[in-house]
Amino acid sequence: MEFIYTDPIGLTDLSVLEVGTQQCLPTMTFGPSVRDMYILHYVHSGYGTYTAGGHTEQIGPGGLFLVVPDTVHTYEADADEPWRYSWFGFVGTMAPRLALLAGFTSPTPVREAPHSEAAAALFADLMSLRDESAKELLLVGQLYRILGMLAVPDDTPALQADVGQHVRKAVSYMNARYAERIGLDDIAAYVGLDTKYLCRLFQQRLSMSPYRYLTDIRMRKACRLLRRQMLSIAEVARAVGYPDPLLFSRMFKRTIGVSPTAYREKAKLESATGSP
Repeated sequence: MEFIYTDPIGLTDLSVLEVGTQQCLPTMTFGPSVRDMYILHYVHSGYGTYTAGGHTEQIGPGGLFLVVPDTVHTYEADADEPWRYSWFGFVGTMAPRLALLAGFTSPTPVREAPHSEAAAALFADLMSLRDESAKELLLVGQLYRILGMLAVPDDTPALQADVGQHVRKAVSYMNARYAERIGLDDIAAYVGLDTKYLCRLFQQRLSMSPYRYLTDIRMRKACRLLRRQMLSIAEVARAVGYPDPLLFSRMFKRTIGVSPTAYREKAKLESATGSP
């Protein structure tokens, strides 16, 4: 296995935290696990399976799969032809929107590279940037190139393109306004659709409601704020759109599985001990 860890140097829109490549052994398994970053994998050769959201898919050469923050996932190499893959680990305020634009919208975010040779070349160049003095910026640029290639529309029907446009517009609105007291009516009004129809589109493309998507955004933001140890629980609640700290605590525990206080204490302990 080869990998590079980077210093995000203050970039907030999109930061690459790590990249790597690995030839897996037969049945080599990662997980079940939960990560705090997006991790985009490209399969160069061989096969394996990726499980997330209760769904499992087999992936072969030219396939891509995306690990989404704060979701339980597992991936396992094939017993006979184990895969070799490369990956980007990244975070940033633009990361959720870029992942959606790149076509990762299902509960198990898996897709084929539209131009497999070009994708393979972009991922194959990762390790060559190991010793570059500006590797952080170069890797961010490489990730933008890959996501841009994935975002180029294919030959899908116009109706499906419209559906994707509506969902992307709603997601963009939620990412920009999550700290405000917005609800389903506000999101639907911004997109220009009936609330029931918008909910159907979200179920079709993301297998969740707009309310669930908004809650996930808020909880991911809250997790990052809690790990930074700079704001009180009430301040974190207001920063992610919950004027009522008690409601925020209930929603956080329901979504993440522990209370905000317990999550913060665990993050503090991991920081003190150097745990990942």
